[in-house]
This record gives sequence, C-alpha cells and structure tokens, in this order.
Amino acid sequence: MDKFHIMKTYKQPKLTHFRAMADLNKLRLQPPAALSMAQQFVWHQTVDNLPDDWFAAEQIPMLTAYCGHVARAAQIEAALSGLDPLDDLPEFDKLTKLAAGESAKIAMFARSMRLTQQSRLKAETASSRGAGAASAAAIGRPWDGASFDNELLA
Repeated sequence: MDKFHIMKTYKQPKLTHFRAMADLNKLRLQPPAALSMAQQFVWHQTVDNLPDDWFAAEQIPMLTAYCGHVARAAQIEAALSGLDPLDDLPEFDKLTKLAAGESAKIAMFARSMRLTQQSRLKAETASSRGAGAASAAAIGRPWDGASFDNELLA
C-alpha cells in the first residue's frame, strides 16, 4: 500500500465545519508541526469538536499519541480492506492483531482524555437513554410489518 493512497483518505479539514460560529474566535490547542497530515486531521477532529477549554498544553503528548494511533489504525484498516483473508491468511492474521492492539491503545487514550460517551454521561443518564432506545425498538415501526409490505405490493 503506497503512502499516497493512505493520504488520499485524509483531506485537509475545513475547520469551520467543526466549530460553532461563536467559537471561531476562541483559541484552540494547535497540533505539533511534526504530525503527519492524517494525524493533524485526527487532532482537529478531536480538539475542534470539544469545548475550547477541554484540552490544555500539558495534554499535548497524550493527544499526539492518540492521533498517531488513530491514524495508524486507519492505515491498518485500509490494508485489511484490500486483503482477501482466504488468499493470505498469515498477512490477515498479522494485520488483525495489529488492528486489535491499536484499538486497545485508542480506547485507553480516549478514556483517559474523557473522549468516550461513557466518560461524558452519568450512569443513570446512559441507562435511561439505552432503555428508551430499547423500548422504542421493541414497539416496532409500522413499516416493518407484513401488512405494510402487502399494501405496497397491492
């Protein structure tokens, strides 16, 4: 897999998409110059979607590591998507192990920086939202039934 293919998946973001108009004048933590374009994209995707005071300068090393792991995971997934597991089982096995390791590291960094839904919601809120979604799914939608299909076919 060539570098150009990986970089095509990461276009330079338009930062105004990520921020509310009122937040445009607030200073955001900027990515270190050493980050690749893919890592900078992850940086802006993460930093610009949170309140302007969410990250401080002392979190730059952790945020940099997080961005590196997310970008690396995307590279691994791109390599996996172009691979037929039955044709090259050893390569597939190697890539899936790498993907699992990157996923674990991403989850660790995301939890420690409070980027996950679990870390942003109280247990009671998450429980009530989950219960609401489950009861809505149990009720069913009118278009899911056989009678609706028969009406369409008639």
